[in-house]
Amino acid sequence: MEVSGAVSSALDPSAAKALRPETRARDPLMLAFLGLALGLGALRFASLSSWSLWLDEALTLADVDGRGEVNPVGYRLFGWFYGLADGRPDEAWLRLPAAFFGLVSILATAWAFWPFVGARAAALAAFFVSSSAWHLYWSQNARFYTLAQALALVGGGALLRGLFGGSTWRTALGLLLLALAAATHPSAAFLVGPLLCVPWVARWLDWVPSDAARARAWRIFSLAGLVALVLGSGWALRAWLVWEARQGTGSPLHFAKTAGYLITPTLGLAFLVGALRRWRERESFVALVATVLALAAAALASGFVRVSAQYVFVLLPWIAMVAALGLAVRTGPRETLAARLRLVLLALLVAMPGLVESGLYFLVRHGDRPRWREAYAYVFEHKGARDLVLGMDAPVAEFYLNPSSSRLREWSAVTWLDDWRSRLPMDWARYGRRTWLVINAAQLDDWTLQPTSGERRAEFERLLREECVRVASFEVPLTPRDLDVHVYVTRAPGDPQR
Repeated sequence: MEVSGAVSSALDPSAAKALRPETRARDPLMLAFLGLALGLGALRFASLSSWSLWLDEALTLADVDGRGEVNPVGYRLFGWFYGLADGRPDEAWLRLPAAFFGLVSILATAWAFWPFVGARAAALAAFFVSSSAWHLYWSQNARFYTLAQALALVGGGALLRGLFGGSTWRTALGLLLLALAAATHPSAAFLVGPLLCVPWVARWLDWVPSDAARARAWRIFSLAGLVALVLGSGWALRAWLVWEARQGTGSPLHFAKTAGYLITPTLGLAFLVGALRRWRERESFVALVATVLALAAAALASGFVRVSAQYVFVLLPWIAMVAALGLAVRTGPRETLAARLRLVLLALLVAMPGLVESGLYFLVRHGDRPRWREAYAYVFEHKGARDLVLGMDAPVAEFYLNPSSSRLREWSAVTWLDDWRSRLPMDWARYGRRTWLVINAAQLDDWTLQPTSGERRAEFERLLREECVRVASFEVPLTPRDLDVHVYVTRAPGDPQR
């Protein structure tokens, strides 16, 4: 049986020529996918102030002057931007950098992969990223995930251009940006590690153009790998220890469930198809295999520490790129209208779960945030001067109830109700002082840090049932997690229900 020309070129080590992916600038589907990506990307700036802050966003503002040890780039850049505000930044200002880098990462998806998978596949990958509700969520969070993602994309694209094109400055720039991505959020290391190794496999297979393989760029790349091994291992160990202390024991099932839901089953299936169909093609080999190895590394780590899906968020555009390859998006002079329509339908099918989730995100799910702002506003509109307030995510309450303060870890408006202070409601109940409790029931599942946590949780839940009344609920419907916030108050002395 005769091997087709495309396959024989991919398998023939002598075929190491300059990369020649299809880059038809007038391809209508490429322009359509890119236009859709830009339109959806603009939604990153919609309703930035509509959703309540949640704990991690409040802590970003609280810690921005502390310069986090394992992610200093994010704190420095966001801190500089927040300093431009007149007074303390509001929700929209806090989230604006993430929204900007979210849009940048969509554009960078198309740019980074263009020479390696072709214009149409790169534009389709950008469309998949822009249609992701997961990407929308982190683009509207005062956190550093979209910044790390954008740096990893531009860095990875520049590095591969430099190695396959024999460009020293592109290689150096790519390495620098990848290092900055890891310093923005340690999860970027899942991608950086494979990108420092897989290109050597392509060179060993003679899939790197001969002129580029002899260029000085590869010496710089080799030196960077040595530096990463010597210096990066210490940084990685420190980041791992911090991660282990914060995240607790591992759960591969938790990682699989959260990643599968947020990546979406359709995009995940397209990724698997793309990985199986296109891994032997020299143009896309490095980016594809690096993505697979990065996911495998995260899955392996999940057996030792708790790895949630957010720690592979940096890989979303790379997953989308492989998924785009899975749809066989090659262009050609004989491409029929039926083939184009089939591709459009497949692309919409893959993107549909993300598009539906994005609509729910804006219309009914309150940005997928607990409604702490409304709950704490309710309490402070109804409480008496001597009433005690105990609430979860106290730094968020401090943000809303103390407008002049940015020191949100030093809460004064409420007392933080968590595992370590779980006995406070029972202790105060002995004094007959009216007490308000603002809780999200799902957070009770995290009361596991002490030997007596289980007993304290049971006692607290008894207090809610027997000695308190629920006076308000702020629900977030149609979400996979329980984000509802409930407000309880202790019954007054002499109440017949007591």
